[in-house]
Amino acid sequence: MRLREVHRICRWPGCCWLVGVLGASAAPPALLAEAPPNWSVERGTDPYSEQTACLLVSRRLQMPDGYGTANVRLVFGPSALVITTDSNIDASYPDQGLKVDENLSMPPDSPFPLKRQNVLFGRAQAEVIQQFRRGRSADLALGFWPTWPVTETQHLSIDLTGFSSAHDSYRACRGETAVAQ
Repeated sequence: MRLREVHRICRWPGCCWLVGVLGASAAPPALLAEAPPNWSVERGTDPYSEQTACLLVSRRLQMPDGYGTANVRLVFGPSALVITTDSNIDASYPDQGLKVDENLSMPPDSPFPLKRQNVLFGRAQAEVIQQFRRGRSADLALGFWPTWPVTETQHLSIDLTGFSSAHDSYRACRGETAVAQ
């Protein structure tokens, strides 16, 4: 705010001081907005069991699906990790799965037992959690349908920052003890 504008606004001496202090201390809106956390604990419907439960959920991510962009979320429930998308997944693409840092890729349960827009990691959930707690980033590889001509397996990098503390909160929500580091 310019000094001339302050003088026009102020009708009494205390007002000029207040406008000056507030104007000088106010941060631009872009600096006040924080990035959303990568992980949150929510109470909701588990996409695997369709029961109400504590869930550990990633922020909404986006990955290419061959035509545009698919919204993706990772949802850890009581018995499985379900990756939900708003595009149809094609199980015939090679090398689909989750790979954390330099570890071997973990394939999803096959055939995909849920809706065509979800991928399930039920058998590998404990291993996924263990690797996510130790890792820095994960690579999700999926193929989508229909893409004609057939394209390639698509990849999404997932930031694992904050996963361990969010997982501890998730376990507390479920009434379990915290995991030892």
